[in-house]
Amino acid sequence: MFSKSAIAFLGLSCLHGHAASGYLLPTAQRATPRASFIPAAKQPLASSVGPASQACPPTRSRSSTSLAMGFMEEFVANRDAEQLMKSNAAYLSTLQTRVENINGLEATIEELSDDELAAKTVEFRSRIANGEDVNGKLLEEAFAVVREAAWRVLEQRHYDVQLLGGLILHDGRLAEMATGEGKTLVSTLPCYVNALINRGPAMVITVNDYLARRDMEKMGQVHRYLGLTVGLIQAGMKEEERRKAYACDVVYVTNAELGFDYLRDHLALSPAQTVLPPLNAEGKFDGFVVVDEADSVLIDEARTPLIISKQVPAPANKYRAANTLAENLKAGVHYEVDLKNKNIVLNERGYKDCERALGVQSLFEEPSDASGAWAPYIINAVKAKELFNKDIEYTVLPDNAGVGIIDAFTGRVLDGRRWSDGLHQSIEAKEGIEVSEQSKVIAKVTYQSLFRQFARLSGMTGTAMSDAAELEFTYGLRVTPVPTALPIARRDYPDVAFRTRDAANKALVKEVINVGGGTKEGRPCLIGTTSVMQSEAIVSALKEAGIQAELLNALPQNAAREGEIVAQAGRPGVVTVATNMAGRGTDILLGGCPSTMARLKTRAMLFDQGVLSAEEQKFYPPSPKDDYYPCEIDDDAKFMIVGAAASLKKEFGKELTAIKFDELLTVATDTTEGEDDPEYIVKLRDAAQAVKEIFQEKLAPEKEIVKSRGGLYVMGTNRHESSRIDQQLRGRAGRQGDPGTSRFFLSFEDDMFVIFGGDGLKNILQTFRVSDDMPIEAPQVTDALNKVQLAVEEKYRDIRGQIFEFDNVLNEQRKIFYRRRQDVLFSNTEKTLKIMEGYNQQTVMDIVKAQTNEDESVKVEKVIEKIGQFFPAVLPVVIADDMSGMKKDEVVSFLNVAVEEIFNAKVEELEKKAKADGRAPGSLARSANYITLVSMDNAWSDHLQNMENLKENVFLRKYQNLDPADEYKRESLALFEGLLDKMRLNTIYSLWQSLSPVGAPQPTNG
Repeated sequence: MFSKSAIAFLGLSCLHGHAASGYLLPTAQRATPRASFIPAAKQPLASSVGPASQACPPTRSRSSTSLAMGFMEEFVANRDAEQLMKSNAAYLSTLQTRVENINGLEATIEELSDDELAAKTVEFRSRIANGEDVNGKLLEEAFAVVREAAWRVLEQRHYDVQLLGGLILHDGRLAEMATGEGKTLVSTLPCYVNALINRGPAMVITVNDYLARRDMEKMGQVHRYLGLTVGLIQAGMKEEERRKAYACDVVYVTNAELGFDYLRDHLALSPAQTVLPPLNAEGKFDGFVVVDEADSVLIDEARTPLIISKQVPAPANKYRAANTLAENLKAGVHYEVDLKNKNIVLNERGYKDCERALGVQSLFEEPSDASGAWAPYIINAVKAKELFNKDIEYTVLPDNAGVGIIDAFTGRVLDGRRWSDGLHQSIEAKEGIEVSEQSKVIAKVTYQSLFRQFARLSGMTGTAMSDAAELEFTYGLRVTPVPTALPIARRDYPDVAFRTRDAANKALVKEVINVGGGTKEGRPCLIGTTSVMQSEAIVSALKEAGIQAELLNALPQNAAREGEIVAQAGRPGVVTVATNMAGRGTDILLGGCPSTMARLKTRAMLFDQGVLSAEEQKFYPPSPKDDYYPCEIDDDAKFMIVGAAASLKKEFGKELTAIKFDELLTVATDTTEGEDDPEYIVKLRDAAQAVKEIFQEKLAPEKEIVKSRGGLYVMGTNRHESSRIDQQLRGRAGRQGDPGTSRFFLSFEDDMFVIFGGDGLKNILQTFRVSDDMPIEAPQVTDALNKVQLAVEEKYRDIRGQIFEFDNVLNEQRKIFYRRRQDVLFSNTEKTLKIMEGYNQQTVMDIVKAQTNEDESVKVEKVIEKIGQFFPAVLPVVIADDMSGMKKDEVVSFLNVAVEEIFNAKVEELEKKAKADGRAPGSLARSANYITLVSMDNAWSDHLQNMENLKENVFLRKYQNLDPADEYKRESLALFEGLLDKMRLNTIYSLWQSLSPVGAPQPTNG
């Protein structure tokens, strides 16, 4: 039901990622059971904020949070940063008043019993139904209720800055909150309030299945405690499971799953196949949406549309021949490589030599076998050769099972994603593995189009200010930075640049050695790379220096251990090498994460006790070796785990699944006690807690060692395409006021500087004339590198803007087309027949109009021929003499009467037959409905290809001083009108062919 990769990550929710955010009591202070909750257990601190890692518990304080904003540095181009700061400060000031009101309600709310607190949900819904404004006093009461529920269920209390974040999200804005500030806990506030309105689900959008499940398992406890229903969407779920999940009050789902559900809903052939809530009268989804890692989803992934395609046979020999030919073509001789635009351009010699080698007149000629012209095969083969590198843009899956695309922003393999238009097959041919079937697009949508269809959109991320203008323009999301709970103590050192990549890597390794990386008393180091190849090169270099490093990159065997690796990454001397850390949803705790280690150890020992079958255990990565853990566990803890295993086996026997096991483990490790907890949960909770306390005692001194050494040291090997990604990497250090440092080790051989740097960087190298191992730290070097990165950001911003402009045209057509399709899909018998009646009349009109002379006389014989083609059952009842001398309108009226009579007669005939056979009525309407939907889908698929061809065509017109966008808009209108006509004509033709008697003579398609 769920993907193996998703289950491999299940349960490692205590990574203190966005969900955990660190507002936990020390384990020695066990929570009081919920049914007998004692408010006095929560004593205020002198300060209203503090990290989880503090020795004292984060108990509640009513004092206000400072609104000082000390990080408005580089803002949005062409905007007045000072004015924006003032505007933001004024906005936050108004919200601060509401925060103080929420704090004022806390004493009253915490006196409520569990039942009284949960009953607040019913009360709020009643007040909203009676017309009370949800944005008034009720909003503050609801926030106070959620804060109390989170404390009782999770022992996590929303700080004032988190309340600010929740209010910002509720206002439909994008909250920029630093790493470790607890964004997922923040999302519970607006999601609860908006779920009360009953206008659709409140959705939390995450970037992968693991995070969606982790957040649902943990944060969903708060919503369930308050009486809301919580749904989860995972890859591999069936339609019924998805429909049930989307019907819940709060839904956790990935951006990809939501997008594909949207596309699949618009390919459904019956209402039962749809899963999403229906659109409102304005064509939007009701409900509330919070997009986590919003910059990654809404900006970085906006360049690539989601596509559903059907497989068609691929001419493998043609792909292999094109690959062989591409290997013999030479850059600069046969083609030019445009690295900036990721494109190649064949020149005249390239075309001529290819035509001579293939023995064809033209690369654009369509061959007799209908396999397509040679040109796209050759161009894709050269692209695969020059622009797509193994372990950078893609990886070969285990056992040569295919090619997996590597996400440039997260470093993960994109499960199920493929390049279109034959490029994927060209890369397979290049790697010498079996060429898969090629795809034909039948539906596609960009995230830009998808998320603009939600009536209430919000988002949260750690880095968004640099793209604030784009986010506001595209999605209507205003970015509002939220102050951190504690001042950021991280120190970001200036970049160092070297002449060569090898020299930069050596300097990085030397720096790791200097800070004690790989030793028990050294600083933990996180090294961020931009590709699988580079990460493995760094690991090899460290190994040669005697340092063992953990590797976290896109390869599936490493990705499955993500939680295990991150849990250890903050321990003294641990060195972790990772491809991009953006969107991983996990924080690195100084000294390590005892909660995750305890969970892993508990799980491994339960497996040893046979709690889960060997078959179900295959869904998990191998358990860590004993030396992974900080110490051995004592006999008492082992005895408790044995007891918990016996209780689980008694309750579930051999029926326990991996999915259910993880749910039980999450309830036991991440929620407080309840009087109604079953025995197996109580024993499992006590066993896991005992292991955690043992590890916590061992790791506490290690944390102090790490802090005394300066905290986590983040090192980067490359600047990224966006400075946001660099900031996300730096942000892994210094969470919640912890110490930390960051530095980038760059080289003038890095792709970004080679492709975009031009003569400016070459002149700098000539000016300094330094040796390869000499670092260049001059201000003008940093300025030059910043300018190059800014140029790259501007280029990709332009690309996204261009995609947005072109996609707007297609999106308007998509909305019209999908609205018509949904009308057909959800139409009843009467409405379907009415639609067919309209199609019949329009088709008759088109036939007659096409055969009308200038004097309004009609070519009757031609009309009858076409009527026989589209309405064969009508042909026996109309003759030329009946229409002789009639004008156009008279012929149209005469034929409409004939078509309507035959059509109604067929409806009546089939109804009688269905009744006699004991079948349901409306058989012709059902047939018409099905035929219409299939015809629409086929026509839309062809239209998508035509629009793609048009887009490529209009780009060439800029050389004629024509605006490609204007040309695209103008010609796409004609294509869309043709689409609607094609869909209708195909429907009428197919429907009336099915109504013709078997064996009746059929007219030719003249």
